[in-house]
Amino acid sequence: MEWSLDQLRQFVTAAECGSFSAAARKLGRAQPAVSTAIALFEIDLGVELFDRSRRNALLTDAGRLLLLEATEVLRQAEELGQ
Repeated sequence: MEWSLDQLRQFVTAAECGSFSAAARKLGRAQPAVSTAIALFEIDLGVELFDRSRRNALLTDAGRLLLLEATEVLRQAEELGQ
């Protein structure tokens, strides 16, 4: 399993914004690129992070757990200047 800080940022932004479209706007990226990056991240991790059965992407239980961890990793990376 390989993941990047960029994938974590996209995941956290989507979780905070409540949609892939809003996350893409905030990140200055195309919505399909964000959706694809998160889907590949889910494949790499072997878990679904978002419930896509509704209009807005809601976090699954695994997604909520990862959000806590990812937020902390990004905070630490920011402190290190990454």
